[in-house]
Amino acid sequence: MAILAGVLLALYLMGIVYALLAPSRGHDPQRGQAVGCLMIVAAGVTLLGAALGIGVAFDLEWLVSVIIAVTVYPSLLLVANGVYFGVQRLRNRN
Repeated sequence: MAILAGVLLALYLMGIVYALLAPSRGHDPQRGQAVGCLMIVAAGVTLLGAALGIGVAFDLEWLVSVIIAVTVYPSLLLVANGVYFGVQRLRNRN
């Protein structure tokens, strides 16, 4: 399960980096604030990854369990919402 949490953290960080590096369509005065917010979130995800590594290295099962719960929960919400909206879209077609 720690591998799953590590993979999810890496995917979250890749999404943040993609959002940071994506070109903007025009001049947006709020882009600086968005970049700052994304950098803070990226730092938090990186700290979670470091804590996961420490938990695995020192065999701190409670820490690994907490980080697994924190990383898997948003993914489960995303999958549940995707299924719900997919079913709604299929119902509206017929």
